[in-house]
Amino acid sequence: TRTAPAVALLGAGVVLTLIATVVAGPLLARPLIRVLGGVFPALFGSVGRMSQRNALRNPRRTGATAAALTVGLALVGGMAVAGASMTRSVDRRIDQTLGADYIVQNRTYIPFSPEIGDRVRATAGAGVVVRQRLAAIAVRLPDGGRVETAASGYGPRLDAVSHVKYAAGNTAAALAPGHLAMDAGFARTHGVRIGSVLPAEFQGGRRARLTVAALTDQEQAEAFGLKGGLILGLGTLDRYAPGGLDSALYVNAAPGTGAGPLRARLEKTLAPYPNVQVRDQADYKKLVHDQIAVLLRLVYALLGLAIVIAVLGVVNTLALSVVERTREIGLLRAIGLARRQLRRMIRLESVVIAVFGAVLGLALGLVWGVCVQRVLALEGMTALAFPWGTIVAVVAGAAAVGVVAALLPALRASRMNVLAAIAHE
Repeated sequence: TRTAPAVALLGAGVVLTLIATVVAGPLLARPLIRVLGGVFPALFGSVGRMSQRNALRNPRRTGATAAALTVGLALVGGMAVAGASMTRSVDRRIDQTLGADYIVQNRTYIPFSPEIGDRVRATAGAGVVVRQRLAAIAVRLPDGGRVETAASGYGPRLDAVSHVKYAAGNTAAALAPGHLAMDAGFARTHGVRIGSVLPAEFQGGRRARLTVAALTDQEQAEAFGLKGGLILGLGTLDRYAPGGLDSALYVNAAPGTGAGPLRARLEKTLAPYPNVQVRDQADYKKLVHDQIAVLLRLVYALLGLAIVIAVLGVVNTLALSVVERTREIGLLRAIGLARRQLRRMIRLESVVIAVFGAVLGLALGLVWGVCVQRVLALEGMTALAFPWGTIVAVVAGAAAVGVVAALLPALRASRMNVLAAIAHE
């Protein structure tokens, strides 16, 4: 499919840009640290000026020290943008397409007995109730291709509970016996037109010839593996794939019944079926948000290891720097630099290195995130979102990492014997 080459190019681009950023790190260290540490002289006087110059003293070492943090935070930034974009895309999709007051669905998405639909329909205050079923189907296309997918079957009144956009045709035509609707983009790719008759085979070997009566224009018609975005009427499914279970029920309140009272009645009706839940649009959004959040938390936990390694790298670099500058530190102490000022100087040096790595990583991560979103757009995730709160928190966290990493080297430097340090060669 068209997504596979995009994913391959994305992977190659991520690897190449990461290598380029690590290689260019020392070259970027001077201009960026001058900017990032530019406020230090104004805030901390001569101590701030020395910390900035110490970080600039060896750009190669500074770039190498920040590299681990850059890599970790680039991945964090990229995943954060991808997650935020997925969340916004799903929210937009739900707002644009879902018109039902409530959705009745199994907690684990397993189909359930039609008996539940009958009980829901008999609930006081329930108005329009539309059943949805999924059925495995194989369709032979005019270009000679064959697609194996799942078709969505709906009962009448679909327009009352869902906002389906059509490039051609309408819901009545799509749900008519022996007819189907198909995603317009998929149809165009495979030479399908309104009126095309497609040989189809359902599970169990039942064969049919279905007429394309409508073309949909849905952003996510092929999401979640449902290739072609096929929509059929329940009458067609009952004929060729009888005995199916319902995957969802879309319910609207009857005129004169509030959504709140209806939910309470539906939950009472479904009490004997603890795995079947009633959800509204907000619940549906939260469900998807939670699923995306679980994935992101797992990724962040793994990337936390990279950040721990980055902290150790900063600690090691500062410790070596303190050893190399032993005589210099002794001279600074001899001319009046207090222990507190010395510790502050080393902390500020650590902070500016850590923030440099974070800024470089986040810039790279944002580029990756935008590229990931463009790949996701091929699957219908068309919204682009930047999690600015997460980005600010990451930069602040990097500054905190710099402070923590400098604690031991700063303490060691402040405890040096001044005369022994001056005599050190």
